[in-house]
Amino acid sequence: MKKLFINKEQKYITHQIKYKMKKINLFVLIVAVLLPSIVSAQKNEDSEQINESRRRYYYNYSRWSIGVNGGASALWGDFSTFSEDKTYLSPIGGLQVTLQVNPYIGFSAEGSIGKNRISATGDNAAEYLNPNGYHSPTATDANTNTNFLKYNDLYADVEVYQGRVGLDLNLNNIFAGNKGDKLRKVSVILSPSYYLQYYRPTVYKKSDNARYSNRDLHYENTSGVGGEIAARFRASRIVDFQVKGGGVYGFNEKFDGVAGDNSNNIMAYVQAGVIFKLNGKTKRDNLIYAATPKYVPMVEMVEAKRVVESKEPKVIERVIHDTVYVDRYVDKKTDKEAIKIIGILPYVSFERGKSELNEVKYKQELDAIVESLEDNPSINIDIFGWADHTGSESINIELTAERAKVLRDYLVERGIDANRIKQVEGKGKDSQLSGDAAYSAKARRAEVIID
Repeated sequence: MKKLFINKEQKYITHQIKYKMKKINLFVLIVAVLLPSIVSAQKNEDSEQINESRRRYYYNYSRWSIGVNGGASALWGDFSTFSEDKTYLSPIGGLQVTLQVNPYIGFSAEGSIGKNRISATGDNAAEYLNPNGYHSPTATDANTNTNFLKYNDLYADVEVYQGRVGLDLNLNNIFAGNKGDKLRKVSVILSPSYYLQYYRPTVYKKSDNARYSNRDLHYENTSGVGGEIAARFRASRIVDFQVKGGGVYGFNEKFDGVAGDNSNNIMAYVQAGVIFKLNGKTKRDNLIYAATPKYVPMVEMVEAKRVVESKEPKVIERVIHDTVYVDRYVDKKTDKEAIKIIGILPYVSFERGKSELNEVKYKQELDAIVESLEDNPSINIDIFGWADHTGSESINIELTAERAKVLRDYLVERGIDANRIKQVEGKGKDSQLSGDAAYSAKARRAEVIID
């Protein structure tokens, strides 16, 4: 009887263990199924925050540039730019338009016009050219006994019309790493490019500069591949200086005035130029100088800068929205905590003609403001509302006052002491903004100003 009881108890315990194991296995299975979704959702949320931060960062910088370049070129083929008797000057100039997409990549388009004067080098000086533009193995025409001139007695003027489309790779930001908000003075850009070329060569006699070839060798548009490398020097928000060199391998058999003998050509050029950055007054600078930003959430606690002996102050640096730096330290004279804030808190924007606060869209900015004020309870603030340059002044004053009040009410609701808010005022139109910025989301904002 005792043995039977023990067996039943063992079976019961075994059954309970199996039951609990089934529950554990079911829980593990559910976690295994849901965990990737949870992680993916978190990644998507983080990705959205990063993308939003990236878009706002890019908005502050100029995108388009237009420039003028001029320099010299060299063309190699049956004739060569550097002839046996002297070196010919071969000018080339053009207009360049650039779009900087992000700190790493941009696109450029350029149209150029040049003129090469080319003649023979020592390797081909004794070869003959007939007036039809073809290389001749003999010195005379077998049918007419006409004497042909040697390459060394001739030169060709070659007009060059060239278009270029390039992918601009910002080598500084690709290889030099993150430099924070510190602007670079020089940026190096590599541009693999596709070229369209059109040549108009004409051959002349060196003796009297009379035309030698009796037909035009104008050729259809041909393509080429190559690229250039440029160094851009930041002079101001609006102006850059540039020096660059490039090379093109083209496919044209008549480019040098000799028909059908050499089907390929090489063109090299060096140029200097001035680049004008569009919207330079209203935006921070071109992205190629902005270094590589870290796309982090709007509020991030950065590691303690230093913690040393008690004789030295303990400093904690906090970065908010890439614009605010809060140093909290112990003043050695008063032995009390003190703070120092550099920069401005992020703002929130409104739809045109409205004062409803979009708490979802501007969650990161609002959290940044609240956290900064919570961490620094001795700071007093002012709240100002602004409007874009549409609507009458009387309407905008009322509208911007409501925007400021909405932001004040939100901060108080989040636990910020109302006594710390000294002014809540509508400012109307922001007269410091102009152009597109005067009608942008930035113009329709409410902001917190440290008192």
